[in-house]
Amino acid sequence: MLLKNLKKTISILLLLTTLLSAPLKSYAQPITLNPFGVSYFQPKFGINMGTFFNHQDFLFDFGLGLEELGYDFSVTFNGSFRPYYKTVFFKEADNLFWQVEEKVVQFSIDLEKRFYFLEFANNSKIGLYALLKAGYFFGTYKGLSKNRNQEFGLTPGGGFSWQFSKMSRFSFGYLYFSQNPYAHPHTFNLKLSLYINNEKNN
Repeated sequence: MLLKNLKKTISILLLLTTLLSAPLKSYAQPITLNPFGVSYFQPKFGINMGTFFNHQDFLFDFGLGLEELGYDFSVTFNGSFRPYYKTVFFKEADNLFWQVEEKVVQFSIDLEKRFYFLEFANNSKIGLYALLKAGYFFGTYKGLSKNRNQEFGLTPGGGFSWQFSKMSRFSFGYLYFSQNPYAHPHTFNLKLSLYINNEKNN
């Protein structure tokens, strides 16, 4: 029950933050863009916050790093963690199982490329993104002196990207989080990204 309420609260907060941060200009007629077209090099420092979840698991995700707005790609260092302990079962033998409380953490380098195909009068853009998390995953367990379930892994994902202002972007998509054998690998991914040193275009 607590997990369901937490998921709903985070989803509502992310949606409200996105809608309230959007510029209040008219969208008017959208303009089609070449999703493979590039502009000029526009590096910015960015931070992102989000979550990936399914019916079995829920993790927060935070990161910081390079947001390149001309070529529409990002390279960020991210940390993901489950904010609570989850009950899991270790099989030690045919008739022997351990019930333990698990908390998981992942540190990753996230590579993201965006492909925008629509732009509106207020300079907001809509498109698709591809994501790859390359990182180290580990679990900690109450009552065990040695951590288990440690590995390096690649976590691919993708979905929809909405750059709704010159300093922020919202993403919604899919993430194949296969590192944890005690939860289903197919997850939803929500993320809000902010560009800290963004300069207004004239």
